[in-house]
Amino acid sequence: MSTRTAPSSIAPLFDRLCGVDFTIGNGIHLDAKGFQSSLLLDLFRLLNTRCDLTIDEFLNCQAHVMNYGLPATNTLSPSSKTDLLKMEQLVQQVIKLFEPRLKQVRVKAQAHPSDTKSVMVEIQAAVVFGEQMLRFAPSFHLHPGQVELVVQPEAV
Repeated sequence: MSTRTAPSSIAPLFDRLCGVDFTIGNGIHLDAKGFQSSLLLDLFRLLNTRCDLTIDEFLNCQAHVMNYGLPATNTLSPSSKTDLLKMEQLVQQVIKLFEPRLKQVRVKAQAHPSDTKSVMVEIQAAVVFGEQMLRFAPSFHLHPGQVELVVQPEAV
């Protein structure tokens, strides 16, 4: 059995700095499951990080290390359709700016059924792994102060 590695599967910087071991082979390449786990971890970190921009500033900003993360969303109400659309735009923008491995990204935000202050965010995307296009579809529960993973990508 041979293990194929792909240029797009090099372990991300966060994983290498933090010592997260999703590696195989020579220690710098990931298999498909490890690659998806690494993507999930990076996306989780991205959604749990806050930048100092306002929502409107963030929606019009360029990728820069000072803009990493989401702006504060405590002014958005999960019961407002307009605010849920704004949340979708924010998540779409943060992925566009800081997670370029995800392609064809679609984001759906809805009020959490039992937590009136929280939002459920579903992400549908594709990711290139070697010569394959993999489906990546995690869901997150966005609380006012933190983000929780709801669905593991390999479970969808």
